[in-house]
Amino acid sequence: MSTPMSLIAQGSYVSDGNARTLELPCPVDYFIIRDRTLWGTNPTAVVESNWYRGFADGQAQTVTEGGAGALSATVVAAGGAGFTEVDYTSTEPGALVATGTAITAANPAVVTDATTPPLGSVVRMTNTTGMLQIAGLEFTVTAVTAGVNFTLGYLNSAGYAAAATNADYRVITQSRFLPRRKWILGITAANPAVITTSTAHGFAVGAKITIKNPDANFGMPQVDGLSGTVTAVTANTITTDIDTSAFAAFAYPTSAVAATGVTHPQVVPYGEVATILTEATDNSMLSGLYLDTGVVGANASTMDWLAFSADYRP
Repeated sequence: MSTPMSLIAQGSYVSDGNARTLELPCPVDYFIIRDRTLWGTNPTAVVESNWYRGFADGQAQTVTEGGAGALSATVVAAGGAGFTEVDYTSTEPGALVATGTAITAANPAVVTDATTPPLGSVVRMTNTTGMLQIAGLEFTVTAVTAGVNFTLGYLNSAGYAAAATNADYRVITQSRFLPRRKWILGITAANPAVITTSTAHGFAVGAKITIKNPDANFGMPQVDGLSGTVTAVTANTITTDIDTSAFAAFAYPTSAVAATGVTHPQVVPYGEVATILTEATDNSMLSGLYLDTGVVGANASTMDWLAFSADYRP
């Protein structure tokens, strides 16, 4: 018996080789993407990728062109650099997952857990015994080995005294509107100061920010309450026009100090140079597919995609 499919969305983009999320109008059952630039050019590369409902996070079926026009089917296994379905339309936090057994003192930190969250999700870590200085903070999941571990890609815990011996978490839905306040992991004593956040921050160049660092346990007390303008960004760093070169060093306290109670530093948006509306109304609630590096396409390639649903009703 065949199941009819309805085309619900299609589009194209020029890939930069980096993972991205495609927003879709409703849940899909089948998704196909093809590299228009490389197809038929004998590139020895992935030229088509397919996703079906029921695939595990990170899974994909791909077509590789192997030279001389030869095509071969390949598979990206669960937990790999394939597709992951995402749904950020709910505001409810996920259930507590209490199976984690360790967090490495490393750069980046890796959580050992038999129940792994979706790639690209944000998790709030709790009960991080032995590494209590990060308890209650939220982190972006940048890599997943399904059923084994996941990586907190922006957390450099290599300088911490010990690894964590327990690691519980909840998947946290982000605010409907971005950017929002973010937890600070580091501030350079430099001109200009660079702020490192625990999750992808969503700030843009020109945004106005204030630094909140009221707890002397984190060092650099002089920075508390200072405001400035964002001059450059990466996914989890913010370069500002604030000069902290003469300030005391910023550093996270030990787990023992954190156990007595600390107030974590934050960076808070309050406006923009040109307008106070552009970023403040950026609605981040979406559902769709996360395309990892194994399926997103080669750098500079034009990628064409089609999304189908078996039960779509206009």
